[in-house]
Amino acid sequence: MSPSFLLHSFPSVFKNSIKLLILSGLYLSTSCSAETNKVVKILPLGDSITCASKYKVSYRYPLWKKLVDANKKVVFIGSKKGADGNFGRTQWDSYKGLAFPTANECHSGWRTDQVLNGLPNGEKGMDQWLKAYQADIALVHLGTNDVYQHQSPASTRDEIEQVIAKLRNNNPKIKIILARIIPMKTDKHVVQLNQLIAKLARKLNKPESPVISVDMYRGFSINTDMQKDQIHPNAKGEFIMAQRWFNALMKPEMLGK
Repeated sequence: MSPSFLLHSFPSVFKNSIKLLILSGLYLSTSCSAETNKVVKILPLGDSITCASKYKVSYRYPLWKKLVDANKKVVFIGSKKGADGNFGRTQWDSYKGLAFPTANECHSGWRTDQVLNGLPNGEKGMDQWLKAYQADIALVHLGTNDVYQHQSPASTRDEIEQVIAKLRNNNPKIKIILARIIPMKTDKHVVQLNQLIAKLARKLNKPESPVISVDMYRGFSINTDMQKDQIHPNAKGEFIMAQRWFNALMKPEMLGK
């Protein structure tokens, strides 16, 4: 039955209501279509564990392939692109006819306070990077260099909270997946930091800007899942990280709607 037939069949008192219903349906249909076609911008934020190199492709690559397989329309973003931030690596195999999005926000050797504020040599921190983009989702793996350089777990937790505040200032509706970091050879304070990170995620989580934590630590072996330095993941470790990020991304409050 056509809309015009409906309008002629009802008394005039109902015609305006019917028109509104028809227009509302068209608007909702258009809105849903636009939402379905939206490309989600994901910010991988971290240190050298987030970076690629000639020895490793980064967890970002197997994660991206999983997202492609799941028919998720995503792109990685960040101030680092191509060889920049990836220790010169410029090649990743295309997948299903798509080119790997190389952009990221990985800063090798940086502590969380340096991510916030930059370096004494003038390299800029978050405030400068965030001027160039607005992320829909952030994958945050920070704290390894803080532990390695004997920063207290509590101070690192507080700085990660400031990182999240800056991300939200850039986009009040950003969704954040906060990693409980992978183990390392000097593991003394990693467990404590991870406990604080899990509590921080619960504290900061809110419907309009979800924050969830993902456990990168448990079941991750420094002997079989890491390079010889026992700090950086090997290919197996990167696949493990990718799977855990993917599982978190598939939650209803993230991409799993």
